[in-house]
Amino acid sequence: MKDFRRIWAISLIVKLILAALIPLSADEAYYWVWSQRLQLSYFDHPPMVAWLFYLGQIFEPFMHAVRWPAVILGHGMLAVWYYILKDHVPFEKIKVWVYLALFSPLLGFGSLIVTPDLPVMFFWSLSILLALKALQEKSLGIYAALGASLGLGFCAKYHIVLFVPCLLVYLFAEKKWKEVRISGVLLTVITGLIFCAPVILWNVQNNFASFEFQLKHGLEKSSYNPEWTLSYVLGQILILFPLVFWAALRSKVPASLRWLYYFGWGPLLFFFLTSFRALVEANWPIIAYPAVLGLALFHERIQKWLKYYVIFWGSIIALVLATLFTPALRKLNDKVNEPYEFQELSTVAREYSPLYASSYQMAASLWYFSKVPTFKLKDISRFDFFDTLPEAQPTSGRFYLVKRERNGLPSWISEQQWQMKEIKKISPDFVLLEFTK
Repeated sequence: MKDFRRIWAISLIVKLILAALIPLSADEAYYWVWSQRLQLSYFDHPPMVAWLFYLGQIFEPFMHAVRWPAVILGHGMLAVWYYILKDHVPFEKIKVWVYLALFSPLLGFGSLIVTPDLPVMFFWSLSILLALKALQEKSLGIYAALGASLGLGFCAKYHIVLFVPCLLVYLFAEKKWKEVRISGVLLTVITGLIFCAPVILWNVQNNFASFEFQLKHGLEKSSYNPEWTLSYVLGQILILFPLVFWAALRSKVPASLRWLYYFGWGPLLFFFLTSFRALVEANWPIIAYPAVLGLALFHERIQKWLKYYVIFWGSIIALVLATLFTPALRKLNDKVNEPYEFQELSTVAREYSPLYASSYQMAASLWYFSKVPTFKLKDISRFDFFDTLPEAQPTSGRFYLVKRERNGLPSWISEQQWQMKEIKKISPDFVLLEFTK
């Protein structure tokens, strides 16, 4: 336990330092904007990520430490898995699992970036721990805690719903039903509904817009493209690392840990099937990774293969960090350079008012870096949180718009006969426009 605490604490300190040094990405800035306008839930995602940014506002004077509450919660997942494994796996193997997680591109370095994945990973893991304890101890208190964990997980990301079929298949396949306390299940359902009530209430009030958006986002195409499935399979093998994937595939686990199969391969199989309907984003099956890494522990060569895993992903992480902190290097990649580009652009928000942007990414980043409220112009791009705000529609006879040269304008600009004037080119990519009536 002492060795684990040391590894956990040192890795957390490293994460907190890096999290404070690296500027928020555009998506993170978008979630940060949500924290400026707290709601029960949001069109794009449930509200947990906004709540965590709200808690982090006290740390904003310390560079980008607004991330810290979310990073700490995400790092707490490691502690949860220590308690899941400690009675079944020797500590040397638990250390292997910890290093696999810390050097994972999504569970490790990726956990510096605040997205809904951080809280859902914590509550997914906590729900596994509580479900196992409920089966063993049959305590109503644990069943209630399981419901609370699942409800909060639903407030983090809708993918938590996959927990239920994974658990049900495990109970059926492994003949564990006799260990289930029916009154406990009812208590789990009740507490789960209570703790996810903000999301349900928001959707009821907004015609289930968020549920509909996420369903269409994951199953939106009417025709099939084989590249969706191929890119999904190859991408997941790469993220997990080929040797680790093979180790998990070929492992034989003790009876007490057979649930790892269901919570590992279950989500991966689900998203494999959805890849026949639409493109699956690389991070969507992240809930499967801790269990898959747990399966890999039971391959006889995993400790030998660990060094290749650490060298490979450690080198990639070092390269990414070098790119982030070296201006000449980060300009070679548009996505890496984007936060720094928006940070420079944010001075415009202090000079022109009211200022609008042509995308939620740009509007959110300008708002975050300048601390001057900046909105996306209504209907200029796909519907998102900004379109729900009254400020997205100009109310005076003059407003300014910063946009990329290639981006168009909403139709209401011409319909309402706004007059456009170019104020200046800010860079080869951006232009500042003035609109008057």
